[in-house]
Amino acid sequence: MKNNPHQKIPIFDIHQAAFLNLRGLPVGLEKHGSRVTFMLPATPETYQLLAEYSENPKVGLLEFVSALRRVRSQMLSIRDGHENGKYEREGDRHDKFNR
Repeated sequence: MKNNPHQKIPIFDIHQAAFLNLRGLPVGLEKHGSRVTFMLPATPETYQLLAEYSENPKVGLLEFVSALRRVRSQMLSIRDGHENGKYEREGDRHDKFNR
């Protein structure tokens, strides 16, 4: 496979995305309707780390939980329309804070 820095691999598992983020890969996010897909660079390093994840590696618990929380926070922010600190619709802000 050619190493194309512009090509991305879609990942749908948040735990897998958190592991890859913990290992230093940049995890991008794309919104598709109400769902968010994690996008990773299509590089040999990504495929190597995906194979490592499948082998159930030992990782520090606190570090993994921190990576998971970070990725989840980014995912929820994109999904709920708070990208770049802004809301998609002003009504969403009112609804979310007055429940």
